[in-house]
Amino acid sequence: HEITAFLTDVLGVTEVGQKAPVSVTYHDSCSGLRSLGIREQPRRLLASVAGLELREMAENDVCCGFGGTFCVKYPDISNVMAGDKTRNIAATGADMVLAGDLGCLMNMAGKASREGRAFRARHVVEVLAGDLATPPIGEAG
Repeated sequence: HEITAFLTDVLGVTEVGQKAPVSVTYHDSCSGLRSLGIREQPRRLLASVAGLELREMAENDVCCGFGGTFCVKYPDISNVMAGDKTRNIAATGADMVLAGDLGCLMNMAGKASREGRAFRARHVVEVLAGDLATPPIGEAG
């Protein structure tokens, strides 16, 4: 099980009891969405975080360009895909992008850093657990 699916579909969690006065957008990873059917589970949990505003990005279900070895085998295509994704994230004006896939998060954080984007990348569980004090993905601690 993926963690948000386990929490919602297996344990029946509907409230996480956290507060986070931030705006976020959510990236649906290829494997999570297409292989595991993960779409609504993280959004339902995020909706229970007091003060959190979810801003859906355009093409939130389109690949970020990481794709395991795809980014190594096809770096030019991967870079264009990552740029499209970071533009869509930035267009929401959200403070951070969340996802459940660390490969996607590292790819988006790296591209955002190289482009000088203001948003940060975090694993969805960091926000669900109320852990906003640790450095975001791609930033030194």
